[in-house]
Amino acid sequence: MESRAQLIVHPSYFMDVISLINTYHCDELVFEIHDNYVKQTYRNRCVIATTNGKNAISIPIIHQKSGSSVPYSSIEIDYSEKWKLNHLRAIKSAYQNSPYYEYYEQDLLELYAKEESSLMKWNLSCTQFLLEQLQILPKISYTSNYQGDIKAQKLITAKGNKHPIYQSYIQVFQEKHGFLQPLSGLDLLFNLGPSSRSFLKSQAALCDFK
Repeated sequence: MESRAQLIVHPSYFMDVISLINTYHCDELVFEIHDNYVKQTYRNRCVIATTNGKNAISIPIIHQKSGSSVPYSSIEIDYSEKWKLNHLRAIKSAYQNSPYYEYYEQDLLELYAKEESSLMKWNLSCTQFLLEQLQILPKISYTSNYQGDIKAQKLITAKGNKHPIYQSYIQVFQEKHGFLQPLSGLDLLFNLGPSSRSFLKSQAALCDFK
């Protein structure tokens, strides 16, 4: 299968599996850094599989003046809440029995030890973490102005079912809930580990949205 030359994405909190599939099949990953902050998106949340089903864990942000567009790059994380500790506990509770959680746990702890005041910078670090662990190495670049890319907007949207269906893989709570999607790329990493690359390779660069 031929790779897509370029994929534009909005930096997200541990990009989801559908974004990873598209990223694997691109030559150049372009981060949109000139957009405005939008609620109900993966900019400040990711979805994991827990014993109770899908759970969205969200990063608290410092809210700015309402009623006006706020640049995404200016959004700061609210560290008055112990969100990192809570998120690490939620991730461990969800995936400690997965085949590869312990293998990646120390690297994950080192990532969460970083202090980034900017939500966008934190999300770029999270994306880099996933790409490095999965050994996905596209050329990385950044937009010089806002692109308004439709696919990028759909990939970042967390509200509603806008994602195509991809092939199932073994998940920790699959016997209880069936195969859950869309989920954060952490789910793929902890369940498949090094085999994640084979999974991503086997999926078409999914362009159609339900």
